[in-house]
Amino acid sequence: MKIFSTTLLGATLFTALSFTAATINSAPAGRGTQNVDLHDPVLEMAAYSLSIPSGWNFSSAVIQGSSCVAGPFPVFRVVSPDGLSGVKQLPRMDWAWSDNAGVGKGGDCLPYRQEISAEDFLKYMTGVLQVEFVRDDPNPDLAAFQRNSAAMSRPGFTSKGDLAVATVRYRVNKIEIEDHLRVTVSCSAYSRAGSGRVENCSADVKREFAPAGKYSPETFASIDHSLTVNPQWNQAWTDVMIQKIKNADEVTGRMVGKALADAGRARNAQTSAFQQAQDLRQKQHEDFDARLKEGTQRSMQNTANNMNARSRAADDWCDYSLDQQKRLDPNTGLITKDSSAYNYTWVNEQGDRVQTNNINANPNGNGTGNWTLQENIPKL
Repeated sequence: MKIFSTTLLGATLFTALSFTAATINSAPAGRGTQNVDLHDPVLEMAAYSLSIPSGWNFSSAVIQGSSCVAGPFPVFRVVSPDGLSGVKQLPRMDWAWSDNAGVGKGGDCLPYRQEISAEDFLKYMTGVLQVEFVRDDPNPDLAAFQRNSAAMSRPGFTSKGDLAVATVRYRVNKIEIEDHLRVTVSCSAYSRAGSGRVENCSADVKREFAPAGKYSPETFASIDHSLTVNPQWNQAWTDVMIQKIKNADEVTGRMVGKALADAGRARNAQTSAFQQAQDLRQKQHEDFDARLKEGTQRSMQNTANNMNARSRAADDWCDYSLDQQKRLDPNTGLITKDSSAYNYTWVNEQGDRVQTNNINANPNGNGTGNWTLQENIPKL
């Protein structure tokens, strides 16, 4: 997480311009990898870059922040040609609360008024993702993550972080998939004129998956350590937000929130980013709230009971926010045209085709050949 500050605006800007998807151990693309960009449709420039295994399918989006945490964030999906291995960075989830009952009530935040531990959040996510919990994993990065989060505290502003990792599983037809979940929760608190003490939290969920017995951390190393922020985009976004805040009434402090909201509406009116973010958050709210009401243990047990009845992986918020079509056969280089009513096309070695609107409807493992997911040709 990276937090921006200015002497003029003080602690308010710490929260307004904080986001968890910042530079993560930048590393150049190595052998067998390729560099890809994540494009911001609002500022019309590359926001992030990432190194992925060569030949893997990649799709991404930059989602606009919420009224609880203003910073935008990356969502991406990197999947092997057979669709059985990959990485997903799910959309961030934000919530906030305060002495002022209106804080966190903008409709684009989760409706919670307390911190949720990373461990509990992960257990709720097993129900949301419809996967079976297997075990908690070693967590060697926890202490460093907590120290780094606390180190960002300043007078009038406190910061803390939590991290949990676990192994879950699900099936794609007869193939068991081993899925490693990593959840980070970042929280901050500060005082704001007109609102009293304000506290907010963000949760990020990452998935790494492969067929059972074939998962190897080395396969995902290039992805894990290569996500970087484009400094030109970072500065452009910061400049926009600072200027909008400076244009507000700095005396009352209550105008800051309005300036941020107005700035978001003005920028999002130029693109579909606002509606994409709102639709996504509504789905997050519905899914997560249902599991929260069940409680962690009941949510995990209900998921385990239902897992074996499914023949495909369940959708997640990453899939929900990435809408595209696949048209290029990565094995042959052949570009074909098929029905635009379907977002995804699978082809086997006999040339048979399966079309679907669900990224997780994977035909591998059903005894009809080896299926490859066709790649998207962007519309110009």
